Amino acid sequence: MTSFPSRQWFEDLASRAADDEELFKKLGYVEAKVGIKIDANGRGTRGYLLDFSGYRVSSVAEVADPVPQSDFTIEGTLTAWTDMVRNIQENGEPDLEHTLNRLTMAGVPLKLVASDQLQADIFFRMNQSFQAFFNEAVKVPTEFAS
Repeated sequence: MTSFPSRQWFEDLASRAADDEELFKKLGYVEAKVGIKIDANGRGTRGYLLDFSGYRVSSVAEVADPVPQSDFTIEGTLTAWTDMVRNIQENGEPDLEHTLNRLTMAGVPLKLVASDQLQADIFFRMNQSFQAFFNEAVKVPTEFAS
């Protein structure tokens, strides 16, 4: 069991995604530095920087604030992130209310932060690849932080 959120959890996710390289080749080549920012429900913030390169995540780093280093960052509470990952694990993929695309719409739990519209566009153009990456959570035995 790997604890979520943690660098190890994102590395395990990246490893599972690398095992499914044919899927990612079908979705297309991705070059993006993706920030993940998780507010632990008032008990501090965890930040991660995922470097998507080609058809895989080439590195995962835990960082204090991913925003300045990323093309875009997805921010949200631990509750929102946990709900998304649990939904994927329970259903094999997210239902329509738990996709990255849906969760980053205005007024919903996650927020897309980018320095400009061109950077934000990377998220929207390559959304299927990012979603497929998180869908690999079904293969990562996970212990959720409380």
